[in-house]
Amino acid sequence: MKKQLLTLYILFGLSIVTFAQTPFIGIQNSPRKGMISSTMNPAEINNLNKKVEVNFFSINGALSNNIISFGDIIDFGDDVIDVAFLRANGPVNMRTEVSVLGPSIGFKSGKWAFGFTTQAFAKADIVDLDPTLGTSILDIEFENRSSITSITSEYNQRVNASGWAEMGFTLGREIFENDRHKFSAGISVKLLFPGTYANFGMDKLRAVIIQDDFEVSLTKSEGTLNLSYSESDFNGSNFNLGSNGLNFGKINGFGFDFGGNYQLKDNNGQTRLNTGLSIRNLGSMTFGQGQVNNTYRMKIEEGEFFRLDQLSGNLEEIESQILASGFFTRESERDGIKTSLPSVISAYAEMKIIGSFHASAFLQQRFGDDNSNRQLTSQNIFVLTPRLVLGKFEVYSPWSKTEIAGINGGLGLRFGGFFVGSNSILTGFTSESKQADFHLGLSWGFGRIN
Repeated sequence: MKKQLLTLYILFGLSIVTFAQTPFIGIQNSPRKGMISSTMNPAEINNLNKKVEVNFFSINGALSNNIISFGDIIDFGDDVIDVAFLRANGPVNMRTEVSVLGPSIGFKSGKWAFGFTTQAFAKADIVDLDPTLGTSILDIEFENRSSITSITSEYNQRVNASGWAEMGFTLGREIFENDRHKFSAGISVKLLFPGTYANFGMDKLRAVIIQDDFEVSLTKSEGTLNLSYSESDFNGSNFNLGSNGLNFGKINGFGFDFGGNYQLKDNNGQTRLNTGLSIRNLGSMTFGQGQVNNTYRMKIEEGEFFRLDQLSGNLEEIESQILASGFFTRESERDGIKTSLPSVISAYAEMKIIGSFHASAFLQQRFGDDNSNRQLTSQNIFVLTPRLVLGKFEVYSPWSKTEIAGINGGLGLRFGGFFVGSNSILTGFTSESKQADFHLGLSWGFGRIN
């Protein structure tokens, strides 16, 4: 297996337009409440700044990993993947994430509020890849062209890519309001349109890889391999950037968001403190038509050898060679694969400190198992965002600690319903930064709230 092939697959998320479910960090906690805020917490639909709010487009994207810095990419070029696996002292992780909020609308009517959203998502992730295995796959030349490498992994290692779209309906209600306090609740129901799902997972892999000159063999090995993909992914008819673009199927899943919100007001009726708690992405969807889901179980005893270097041909031919060896058994499913949404719980607090100076804190915690072959991934995130609000103009600087890339600092600008920024542009100037991201959007509100 050639190093260049793995490098291209690892950088898959850099070379396609990808969409994923990550919050619009920084701008989502702005005092100007719009449809982005309602995707963070459906109860925020009750706090729209205008009677009607229209989102034209909002794009948020991020690429992060836990090993390679952008200084490494400049210094090592094509050898950066080699460097990553050799340097790693633990599992290698990468997340490629972008979310697109399409045409959406929200409006208030008395104590009730209603919203409609359209979104598109995709993901390209590496989850807990063993660096020893990665080094072996890369076919790095060992000293004297002879080596014995042992791999012992107690968890499932994954390379995963997925894409889907959502159509959401949000309902909000003010529970209680007086001159100082306001309590609200909200719920979103989402119709899911699966696009594509591909997963390569190796669970509890124990193997001894022997390289003798150009011969590479497995011995004393066991583990489980999951390979899931859509047959159309391999003929270019789906999930591509050709003339057909990204294609999504029919409705085949449902998702739910629940949230609550509390506001404390000052003597002038202005919001002094805004807090919320939400549970998002409860549900699942099924990638069905043409989906292949195979599970291979490997058992190679000590003294037995399986030659990896002799594998050749296309996917079907390689599979036939593997099964013919007698070291592998296969379980096949062709009725589709049911995947769990990236479920998270979020809490936040936004406060007007003094004058035009505001600050917010945001916490996101996942409760899905990212190592499961049927789980769409999400990250644990904590963000502090100081901001300067001067009427319609706002400057904000989100400082985040993410599960994958660590600490990053950014800067953003908002004028009315237009915003642009990055959560890592400030720390991105340092060669050690392991994240790059951006967000951009435009919305428009009209009508006064009585």
